[in-house]
Amino acid sequence: MATDHTQPTGAAKEVLQLYGAPYVPYWHPGRSELPSGAHSLLDWDPAQGQDRDGVFHRSRIPLRQRQQNDRLKSRPQARAGQGQVMSCAEFWGTGDNPPQGLASSRYYAFGYWQYVQILVFWAGVAGTGLICPPNGHVTDAAHRNGVKVYGSVFFPTTSHGGRQAWVRDFTTKKDDGTYPVLDKLVKVAQYFGFDGWFINYETIPQGDAAIRDALAYGRSLTDPGKSDAVDFTWYEMRQRSLNDHNAQFLQHDERRVCDSVFVDYYWGDSDLTSSKAKADQIKRPVHDLYFGLELVEEKNWKERLDLLFLKQDAHRGSLALYKAHTVSTPPKGVDDPTWTNHLYAKEAAFWTGPDPEHTSTGPVDEFPGIAHYVAEACPQSPLPFVTHFNTGHGHAYHHAGTVVRRGGWANLSLQDVLPTYRWLTGADPGCALKAGLSFEDAWEGGSCLLLEPRLEPGGSAWVRLYQLDLPATPGAQVTVRAKTPHPHGDCTVQVLIADAHDPETLAAVALTRSGESPTGWATYTAYLPHHIRTLAQLGLRLTAGNLPVHGPLAVGQIIVHDAAFATPPAPTALEFQAPERTITGGFSVRLAWQPPGDASAVHHYEVYETTPGTDETFLGASLNPVFYLPQLAPRERAAARLAVTAVGHDGAHSPTTTADITW
Repeated sequence: MATDHTQPTGAAKEVLQLYGAPYVPYWHPGRSELPSGAHSLLDWDPAQGQDRDGVFHRSRIPLRQRQQNDRLKSRPQARAGQGQVMSCAEFWGTGDNPPQGLASSRYYAFGYWQYVQILVFWAGVAGTGLICPPNGHVTDAAHRNGVKVYGSVFFPTTSHGGRQAWVRDFTTKKDDGTYPVLDKLVKVAQYFGFDGWFINYETIPQGDAAIRDALAYGRSLTDPGKSDAVDFTWYEMRQRSLNDHNAQFLQHDERRVCDSVFVDYYWGDSDLTSSKAKADQIKRPVHDLYFGLELVEEKNWKERLDLLFLKQDAHRGSLALYKAHTVSTPPKGVDDPTWTNHLYAKEAAFWTGPDPEHTSTGPVDEFPGIAHYVAEACPQSPLPFVTHFNTGHGHAYHHAGTVVRRGGWANLSLQDVLPTYRWLTGADPGCALKAGLSFEDAWEGGSCLLLEPRLEPGGSAWVRLYQLDLPATPGAQVTVRAKTPHPHGDCTVQVLIADAHDPETLAAVALTRSGESPTGWATYTAYLPHHIRTLAQLGLRLTAGNLPVHGPLAVGQIIVHDAAFATPPAPTALEFQAPERTITGGFSVRLAWQPPGDASAVHHYEVYETTPGTDETFLGASLNPVFYLPQLAPRERAAARLAVTAVGHDGAHSPTTTADITW
C-alpha cells in the first residue's frame, strides 16, 4: 500500500535529512587559506556522516578486464598492445556536476571507449575546489567498457589563484610518516569506485622533492593491478620530454612514484627519442608516457601522431588528449535533436576517420582518425551479453518499445557497450548498407541501431558490430529485436558470428521470427552452433527475397544468453525527504529504497511518476538505491505517486514499490 512518508526512518534517514542538490563533492587539500564556501578534504568522512551526498555518486560497476585482438582491428596500420590513449574531458562545471544524469540530452555522452585506456574527469577551480572526484554515472559507463577513470587534483598557477599554502597542505607529513591528504585521496577513490588521480600541478615555484615523496607514499598504499588499486598520473607542464629533471615523478630509485606521466603539448621527434631512452634507463615502459595534444589549439593531428605512432616501427609512447569533449561541441545548452546528429558526425570523424567504412584514409594530409593508429579493445564479461544500442542520452525514453518519457535526458549509467566498429559494412555487387545510431526510436533507452540497406532481389549486405571475448555455453541463444520494413518475409535477418579459434571468419546463423510487439518490434531468435566456445565477433546480415529492399531496419536489442532471464525482485521500503520548494515553483525530492536481498538480476532502478488512468512517466534511473528529483511539478493535484522498479539485464521490470508525496 502506498504511504505518505514525510519523515524518513531507518537506513534512509541519514541520506534524506540533507536538503538541496547532491552535486559531486569537491575539496581543497587542507584548511589553509580556504576560499569562502570551500571545504577541506581532511574533513571528509562518510562513515561519520560528513558526506551524505556521496552515496548518489558511487559507481557500482567494477572495472572490467578487456583485450585487444590484433587480428580483428579495423585498420591494417593500427596496433594492439602498444601505445594507449588518455582522454581528458570536462563533463560539466566543477561546482555543479549533477547526480545520476540530468533532464537534458545535451551532455557529453562519450561512446568511443574502445580506443581509450584512461578517462580523466577534468575539473578544478581555485575558488571552488581543487580536488574533484568523477561523476559516478560516468565511471559506470567507463568501467562497463574496461576503461579506468581518474579524478582531478588541480594546483593552479599563481596568476589563476594558486597558493603555496595549498601545496604545503598536500605535502604535509605527520611524525608517523603518513600523509593525511594522500590517505584521504586513496579512500575517496575506493569509496566512490574510481581508479586514480590526475595531478595537474602548475603552482610555481615547485617543491619537487616534497610532492614527489607525497605521491610515492600515496602510490605505495595500494598494489598496482589489484582491484582496489589507486593510480596516480603526473602532468609535466615544464618539459617536452621525460628527462633527468622529471623522471623522478614516474620512478625514483626503486619507488614507483606515479603510474604514468602526461608530457606537455610541444614535443617533437627528438623529444620522443630522448624520452624513450630515459624510460629505458629507469626501467619503465615507454607507453607509460602520454604525449599531449590540446584539441582546441592543435590542428595538424596527423603530423604529430605519425611521429608518435610510427608506421614501420614500435609506437614511441602513448597519447593524451586534452579537452577531448571539444572534438564535437561543448556539452552545455538547450536540447536540439539536430545537435545530436552533428555531435556524432564530428566524433566519428575524429575517432574512426572521414570514411565510415574505413576503406581509405582520404587525402594524404587528412586526419585518418584514432582508429588508424590504435586497435580497438573489447571488455571481457561472462554471459549474458546485452545491448540496446543505448548511448546514455536521448530525446525520449523508451521501455519495451514504448515511449515513457518525452524530452531530453542523460545518464551514462544506462549506456550500453556500443558497437566496436563504426561502421564496417559490406555488400554483394549492386547492393549497399549504411549503419548508424538513431535517436528516433528505441527498444530500451533513447537510441537504437539503424541499418539502411539497398538490396537487389537475392542480394545481401552485412555489418560487423562487436569484437567480443565472450565464453559461450552449450545451448546459448541469440535474441534480436528489430523493426523490419518488410514484415512479409522480403528481408531475411541473420546473425553473424565468429569463434575465437578462427576470429576472422564470420558465419551466418538464421534467425527465427517469433512475434511482434504492439509498437512493431519483432523478436528473432537462434541457437548458437555447438562448436562456438568463445564468441569473438558479432554482426548482422540482411538478405532480400524476390523483391528489392530499400528501407530502414531499426535494431533495438541484441542479447547472447544461456538461459531465460529472471524478473528481478522488487525493491522495498521507498522513503523520501519532505519536498523542498524550488525557485521555479516545483519541488525537489530525495528518494531512498531498500534493494532486494539478491540483487544479481538487477541492472539498475528506474523511478516513475504514476497518475491514475494515464501511463507512467519516467523520471530517471540509478544504480544506487537513492535518487534525487531536482524538479517535480505539482500540477493541479494534491499528491504524486512515485514508483521505483528494479530493471533486469534484458530490460524486464520488477513489480514496483510506491509512495505518495503530498504538497
